[in-house]
Amino acid sequence: MTQSWPLSRQQVLDASGRPLLVPRAFFFDAGTTKPLTVFSDAALSVPLTQPVVADGTGRFPRVYLPQVLYREEVLGPYGDLIWNDDGLGEAPVVDTTDPVAAVDPNALARTGDVKWRLDNSIQPGWVRMNQRTVGGSGSGATELADDTTRALFIYLWSTFGDGIASVIGGRGTSAADDFATGKQIAVPTMQGFVAGGLDDMGSSPTNRLQVTTDITLTDGSTAAQVVDPGRLALGMFVTAVGLSSGTRVVAIDGTNITLSQVAAAGSTGTVSARFSAFGDAQLPGATGGDIAEVLANPNLPAALPNGHVTVNYPPFQTPTFVDLVGASQGAGGVAVNDLWHSVRTPTVQQPSADFDVSNANPGGGVPISTLQPTRLGTYYLKL
Repeated sequence: MTQSWPLSRQQVLDASGRPLLVPRAFFFDAGTTKPLTVFSDAALSVPLTQPVVADGTGRFPRVYLPQVLYREEVLGPYGDLIWNDDGLGEAPVVDTTDPVAAVDPNALARTGDVKWRLDNSIQPGWVRMNQRTVGGSGSGATELADDTTRALFIYLWSTFGDGIASVIGGRGTSAADDFATGKQIAVPTMQGFVAGGLDDMGSSPTNRLQVTTDITLTDGSTAAQVVDPGRLALGMFVTAVGLSSGTRVVAIDGTNITLSQVAAAGSTGTVSARFSAFGDAQLPGATGGDIAEVLANPNLPAALPNGHVTVNYPPFQTPTFVDLVGASQGAGGVAVNDLWHSVRTPTVQQPSADFDVSNANPGGGVPISTLQPTRLGTYYLKL
């Protein structure tokens, strides 16, 4: 900003009203003796030499100053002081508004970002992660049919397979072509799920969500052997070269395990395997776990009664009358035959008895809850 000196093109007159001959003007920063540079053009590109001298008629040239407060000192032709005024001009305008900085695109939500809200509302620019579909206008998508879904459609199509984000009608040659032809793609569901971290997440696996150990396979067989069965559980998925996706553990006997699917042809040998309750604990978007589990016999402790009980009865005694004899009652009395004459008490040992104990548990087999304390809301995916 610039300001024009008020005496530009003006004459300086003496007390009699006559023009002063060649008066001279000096300019300083307000309240100081520090010279202030002044200019002959509004662009403030051509400085004037000071003092600024008027012509023979006492008329000063055009003078421009920066927008600041200044002091001016005007002298007559013989160096006599005509005036010395301070605090002139205009103070620079201070902008008190917050500057509008350039928006960093990385500070904003980007396509594919996830957020969680306590409610279940519709959020502009976001779709709910409810396994419904998105697609372009006229696609008939069930969550959002609008051209604003194009970036999300391409992101899902390019990042995940049909097991996580399926394309209705099958995938074509490219995401852009499928969107342009009106296809729909399913938004990955978070219904009933709690978010978790991949076991590797771009780094070394932590083995918190999986067990890594060597497995020995035999092609065409479901029988296999593992080096360390310590943390293996029934129903775990197995990820290994030579095994089909979705292969599970169906039996464990020490280091011997039984798989739900046979090993592929030519896969005989030992390879590294990962066991997890997830389809693959290192696959983005994989799911696993349940709210309840039912204990089976293999889940019970190894040390249990064998189901057979032997009872040893204590010995006991029983009196026995012996020595049957004949006798008569008194002199010349009547004879009485077969009277017990004496008693003995032998010890009798009863034989042991065996009983089978049933392990039936009427009313058993009820699932137990495995769910952690949770507060429910809605997950959203950025368009």
